[in-house]
Amino acid sequence: MLTRHHVPVADLEDIAGGRVTAPAGTRIEAAERSRRMLMLRALADAEHAAPGHGGPLPPLPYAFDLLARAEQRDPEAVARVLGHPPVGVWAVRLLGRLRGGAGPRPGEPPLWREAGYAHALAAAAALRAGLPARVRVPARAGKVILPTVGHAVLDDASGEHDVATLETDGRGTARVTLGPHAVELPAAPHLPAPGWHPARLLSWAPREPGPGVLLDDADPYRDFRSPWPPPAPVADAESGLWQRHLHDAAHLLTTRHPDAAGAARLVLNSLVPLPGMPRFRTSSASYAEAFGSALVSLPRDAVDFAVTLVHETRHSVLNALSHQIPLVDRATGGPHADALLYAPWRTDPRPPWGLLHGAYAFTGVADFWRTERHALTGPRADLAHFEFAVWRDAVAIALRTLADQSGLTPWGRRFADGMVRQTASWADEQVPAGALAPALDELADLRATWCSHNLVADPAATRRLTELRLDGGTGDEATAPPSRVRADGPPRLPELRCELRRMLLADGGTFAPDTRARLSGVERAPDLLEADLCLLRGGPGSAARAVDRYRAVLTAAPGTRAAWAGLGLALAAAGEHTPATALLHRPELVRALALDTRSRDGRLPDPVDLAHWTARLPGLTGPLVTGLQGA
Repeated sequence: MLTRHHVPVADLEDIAGGRVTAPAGTRIEAAERSRRMLMLRALADAEHAAPGHGGPLPPLPYAFDLLARAEQRDPEAVARVLGHPPVGVWAVRLLGRLRGGAGPRPGEPPLWREAGYAHALAAAAALRAGLPARVRVPARAGKVILPTVGHAVLDDASGEHDVATLETDGRGTARVTLGPHAVELPAAPHLPAPGWHPARLLSWAPREPGPGVLLDDADPYRDFRSPWPPPAPVADAESGLWQRHLHDAAHLLTTRHPDAAGAARLVLNSLVPLPGMPRFRTSSASYAEAFGSALVSLPRDAVDFAVTLVHETRHSVLNALSHQIPLVDRATGGPHADALLYAPWRTDPRPPWGLLHGAYAFTGVADFWRTERHALTGPRADLAHFEFAVWRDAVAIALRTLADQSGLTPWGRRFADGMVRQTASWADEQVPAGALAPALDELADLRATWCSHNLVADPAATRRLTELRLDGGTGDEATAPPSRVRADGPPRLPELRCELRRMLLADGGTFAPDTRARLSGVERAPDLLEADLCLLRGGPGSAARAVDRYRAVLTAAPGTRAAWAGLGLALAAAGEHTPATALLHRPELVRALALDTRSRDGRLPDPVDLAHWTARLPGLTGPLVTGLQGA
């Protein structure tokens, strides 16, 4: 019997305001389970249309039949297995391959092995349900994965065996066999044994009963960005570190952010550990078809972990909500439905759906820092004030942009209006000057650097302006032309100055002695890094020195996008607001004029003089582009 799911209006408005009640969480989970079951039905239909995968395992119906028998014995056990977030990643990939009929792409496993994950799920369900079974499952490099239960590692140095067998009597005796090798599972599979590595479960609080959170370092579909990633097992000591951080982060959220704590506990059931990242570069991600999972780099402390959990929980919640309610009408959304938009937290242009997603996640981030700034002290409080100021304004920019989007459905607009109500009073909240000033610089830097990378000045208009300037024109005879969006720009890392600002605040206004040595020549050209450090340190004469350094960088390498934005910031700090306006509002235009001038006679105009001239163009600070909103 099919189940029809409903979303009460109260759920929609609660979720928009950052609250996920227990009944709403139950409804979301039930809808996601139905979605997962529909995926399995689609796989069964696709298998029926094109049976067989040319491999050593039985067809998919054998696995589905075992899952059905296990569900009859223990429905909750099977629900836990099928609710495992990687199952959604696998189902989408396999369905695409079954329907597409194409062979494997480079690095992709053969189809039979991909389909074989269904047998691994069935084996895990049989173990959990106590169902006697004999199941053939895929093996890779001597490793056999039983999702949500654990994995066996067998001595298969030759690599000649790629199918293993799980045998269980349903009464606590189970064995995994791979060729001549075998591993006996303990009667309680959550305990380790020779060759057997149980799934690592973390708890939200010490001595807390319940399923907890899976620390998934083994499943081949745990990382949606790169299925079948290389093994990256978490050592016992590192697992303990994850557990301590989760306890501390959960305690912090429960104490100071109860709505966020409740949502995280209701939604997140799996953490995929990513390698540690440098300070202020926490990496995290989530995926619509892996509900409940978050990919997270090893956190530095409880605060770092807590804000990441808030961020990824919101992404998961909005993904689940959008599976039931269309918030953006991508098919008939009007002239801006496919627009590419500015999002301050991204280095690339975003469609309306992406901007709505980011706005919702960063509303939670801003709200987190809004509270934390009053709970922390010293430099940590300064940094929290800074983060609140940056993200409250970034969210406000995004919400104003969304207000102009015809692509939002009525329910999507109602959802966005809920965020507007939540954040309406934040602009009036005071932020200390020592944190507000760098926050405003950060916002200007984000915008200018984004424009420099993602906007392209019109070539014909650029040539006409160059000719006008070389002929002695003053600039006010013409109009600043619009730019277009580079929709195909290559991915890039966030602007390094954003990290440097946080380092400066966190360290009480000084850079660590090794900052220059660590970054120079590796992550930043030495002359550009010197200009950045000079700008950010502040102090008497630092702005003027930074102007000179950025000018020197651009004279030698006028294509350096980050230096054009940096020069604009330095000029503003030095009180030269006219050229700063051109560089912070239209860096792509000033840069294009500089490069066009050099292409004509081999000489580069002085960057500051060129910015002064560009600033006189009427309409310079008006709409930037056609087809782009929010920039």
